[in-house]
Amino acid sequence: MLSTPAAFSYLERAHGAGRLAHAYLITGAAGSGKAALAGQIVAMLNGGLPAATLDSLPGEAVRVVRPESKSRRIKVEQIRELESMLHQRAAGALTKVGVVADADRMGEQAENAFLKTLEEPPPGCLLLLLTAQPEQLLDTILSRCITVALRAPEGGVGVAAGEPGARLRELLTRHSAGREGRGTGVALGMARAFTDLLKEVKEGAEKDSEAEQKLEKQTYAKTTDGRWLKDREDYHKAVGASAYLSRRAALLEVLAAWFGDALRQRSGYGRLDLPGDAAATADLARSFTEREL
Repeated sequence: MLSTPAAFSYLERAHGAGRLAHAYLITGAAGSGKAALAGQIVAMLNGGLPAATLDSLPGEAVRVVRPESKSRRIKVEQIRELESMLHQRAAGALTKVGVVADADRMGEQAENAFLKTLEEPPPGCLLLLLTAQPEQLLDTILSRCITVALRAPEGGVGVAAGEPGARLRELLTRHSAGREGRGTGVALGMARAFTDLLKEVKEGAEKDSEAEQKLEKQTYAKTTDGRWLKDREDYHKAVGASAYLSRRAALLEVLAAWFGDALRQRSGYGRLDLPGDAAATADLARSFTEREL
């Protein structure tokens, strides 16, 4: 995994040598800088300053596609509009750039349409797919893109960003401070809190998947046979399971960072993964030995 500056340096060298590929899959957790890297790439190709957000990217030669509608899916019509833009002539020497944000949210039809664009890309264009869950994309799409994996920046922005990471940090803070006793009791309390949070996360992922499946049934019930919808049930279950595993991995990363910071403070090492929680992890460090931690 690369930092955002290192990833841009790698792409800048490829561009300078005339070896820039036509499609890149930029992956990384929340806070890893996927959108920022996309803005830097557009500026490198077409001049100007890097855009602060994806919303400030679109222009004559740039199109950003993102999830829409209640289901938060990328529809096939959006991909076709992107393809139409890529086939149009750009003014001057501008490179046409298509950015697909949250690319894992493409539906089956959208992925198949996008695959055709990847297989026969128009000349003078670049495709950037941004996602935190590349495993949800078709293998045929993955194989036609060069992956640029970004790591979370120092300071824990990526590892602790958003829900449920913030909730886990609150739980750990509560169990790290104001305790009576040490050892097994505290560990069991943390374990119970973590298990309860995992259960909520799993239920949330399943509900999200069920809501998407319900919406799909309402949309396609009269235009397809029951067999296809039955197959889609298995698909949505798999998506829900994948989403849960991804969120669980993020929580485990927070947990490791939390105790890692306590160990670092115990040994006097200055760099912390979660500097915003330094007071709580310092309290933990004072209460336990390195072996106990």
